[in-house]
Amino acid sequence: MLVRRWLDEAGIHDPVLRQCYTACVRRLHTCDEGRAGWWGLRAAPAALRPYTAALIAHGWTADAHSDTGPVEERLRRLDEYHRASLAALKSGSTDPVLHALAHTFRTFDLPSSLLQRGFDAMRSEIGRPQPATYEDWRRWANGICGTPTVVLMLVLHSGTVGSWEPLVRELGELFQMTDVLCDLADDLTEGRLWLPSEDFDRFGVRVPDFLARRWTPATAALIAFEADRVQHRLPELVRALEPSPAGSWARAMSRHCTLLVDLVRAADADLLHHSVRPPVSALVEVWQSEWRAAVPLPDTKGPACPLPPPRHPAR
Repeated sequence: MLVRRWLDEAGIHDPVLRQCYTACVRRLHTCDEGRAGWWGLRAAPAALRPYTAALIAHGWTADAHSDTGPVEERLRRLDEYHRASLAALKSGSTDPVLHALAHTFRTFDLPSSLLQRGFDAMRSEIGRPQPATYEDWRRWANGICGTPTVVLMLVLHSGTVGSWEPLVRELGELFQMTDVLCDLADDLTEGRLWLPSEDFDRFGVRVPDFLARRWTPATAALIAFEADRVQHRLPELVRALEPSPAGSWARAMSRHCTLLVDLVRAADADLLHHSVRPPVSALVEVWQSEWRAAVPLPDTKGPACPLPPPRHPAR
């Protein structure tokens, strides 16, 4: 029922498109497992939620193609999905997520280069060795999550990201770094290391010990150091983005990152054996102010101010 209301608000009446966008919302609800995507979706205005769901569902599907199995198989699956995504932008698709994605790109006049950049970043991480330096880690995180964050803000704010784009990318970068800390256990299962090797050397953590999930005082110091890095950069970034169209989202994403980093610290040795997943009650606390802002309140003084329209009418 709620999704039908969102589609009505967005002016999406074509039956096929409605089915495709509904499939995106369902996929997001199934795969997001308490991460920011589902919670951020509900913070978008109702008229923009179908488009937001299409973008996030596409990102999750692409990530699933590139995240498990032998390197060659991952590259093949990702390249196939990349080609299918580009073809969908030109002529639509029978795949519901790709068809909804294409409609979203047309509606907001988004350049296909943004899609290309996202796939390039995902392709670069397949089989990638452990980053050598913190700057290497930053560049990787910015590529993986920076572009999707920019695309999301372009949709939510009708293309007004403009000169704020580098800071918006940095926001995505910090969120990706936080995600790495939360998913250390899953990455170790796949034999992946995303934390910089120079930091392993700094604290005297041996890679074989880390891969074997041995928790030592040196490992604890390494994790605390990386957590501090994220939390140290967040407040300054949020202040810098405050006057931007992405200001409220920056505050919400900062709260989300802080919640996750705190859970990472509290997990201690369990961090290397189980991924960090926040409780629902804590996520409600993080996002409720954004949800309230997205829900229009009755206006007794006159008609509500309409949302900025998409660049092209929904088709």
